[in-house]
Amino acid sequence: MKKIKLLLVISVSTMIFTSCGNKYSIENLKKNDKLLKETVLKCKEKRDEKICKNVEQAQNELAQEWWSKMKPEISKKVDKISKDALDGDASSSMESAPEKLWEWEAKHASTTPQKAKETTLQILKEAVKQIKFEKVEYKVENAKYGQTSAGRNYAIIPTKSIISAEGNQAEINQKTLVFEDGDKLYVVNIDEKNKAILKEMYSDLADVKAE
Repeated sequence: MKKIKLLLVISVSTMIFTSCGNKYSIENLKKNDKLLKETVLKCKEKRDEKICKNVEQAQNELAQEWWSKMKPEISKKVDKISKDALDGDASSSMESAPEKLWEWEAKHASTTPQKAKETTLQILKEAVKQIKFEKVEYKVENAKYGQTSAGRNYAIIPTKSIISAEGNQAEINQKTLVFEDGDKLYVVNIDEKNKAILKEMYSDLADVKAE
């Protein structure tokens, strides 16, 4: 009788373990967005090696699927920004910035989002009169992609620009962040100032490692 009880205990324990394992399987995490986000946060607080590895793998696979699907659209978007920059037109880079940026600027400048956007555009128009973009290259093939704790997909694209002003030329190597917000894609250059601003607007972008 004791042996039977012991076998039952072992069987029940195995069933519970298997059930738990299936719940946090890579495939199940990929299918269950709510569970994935909850488990990502739990892994930040207390790490379970197997479950958290599954979480990382699930996020990596989802980000890869997103990148494969969105790469043509992203390539088209950065190609337009590049072409317009070479033509001295800053409008497409402005339109690729998140709307929350104008809200952020309005808040810090005590103005309206529309006024902040118009002021920024005017500053850029004046700037392109002083400098000329000789080359703008987005290395889309070398992009790194991932997913934040909020399930936001993003890609980091190495970017090189060559600019000239007053007979001098300079090469600038940057990182460009492409990320989703709902059904929209935004493109922004990453430097220390921009990273700080982005974290204020989208706290989960703190997960992004540009290096």
